[in-house]
Amino acid sequence: MLGVQQVIAVTAKRWPLVVELVRRELKLRYRGTWLGFFWTLLNPLIMTLVYTLVFFYFLRIGIPKFPAFLLCGLLPWMMWFTESVTMGTNCLVDHAAFLKNAIFPSQILPIVAVSTGMMNYVFSLPVLIVLLLAFGITLGVTVFALPLIMAVQFLFILGIVYFTATYNVFFRDLRYIVQHLLFAMFFLTPIMYDFSIVPAKFQILLKLNPMTHLINAYRNVLFYRIWPAWDKLGFVLALSVILVFLGAQVFERHREVFAEYL
Repeated sequence: MLGVQQVIAVTAKRWPLVVELVRRELKLRYRGTWLGFFWTLLNPLIMTLVYTLVFFYFLRIGIPKFPAFLLCGLLPWMMWFTESVTMGTNCLVDHAAFLKNAIFPSQILPIVAVSTGMMNYVFSLPVLIVLLLAFGITLGVTVFALPLIMAVQFLFILGIVYFTATYNVFFRDLRYIVQHLLFAMFFLTPIMYDFSIVPAKFQILLKLNPMTHLINAYRNVLFYRIWPAWDKLGFVLALSVILVFLGAQVFERHREVFAEYL
């Protein structure tokens, strides 16, 4: 419990620093480019175009308004989940100079990584809304569940990142393992397809993936305009809280020796 208390106390005390570091990360990423944030958004847009061509027109997967359906899942996955997990895994190594300063609160670096990814997703929402409207899908009252889904995803990613950031300090190959796991996990998450078309004997595999329930929740409130499955969202929330609790404990246990390995 001490690890979580320490993280909460440090974050509350140094919240202006968290905001400033997130702002700094976003500015550095797009500094010197003409299109700025559009370069980050371009990848999921191109993938939406290509996957629509392959799955909707070539393979005729048969999901109505497929580009809007696909982008509802691609954005929280690409703009936030993979971005934050990748950035968060490397956050301690990439900011080694900060950690060699004894007074720097290293606990906030995973939070900065997850928050930066979250802002990328927030910035992409207007594009998603425009696409939904283009396909005749208007936002319903269910959109008010969106902040709750985002809060659950924030905790889920943060729990993962506390583990991966910690062990990446001692085992630098971890970043490459994480990249391959994310690649495999992409196809085991119903982003390009609907969960209902998966054969029953394989559905249990997808149900074990927390991102399955988060992607379905986003789609429910934005695309289908129905409330998310609260029981499944509650399962992901409970898992996320456990991950944050354990991850913070692991992080605090090793925090004092990070500088020696960096």
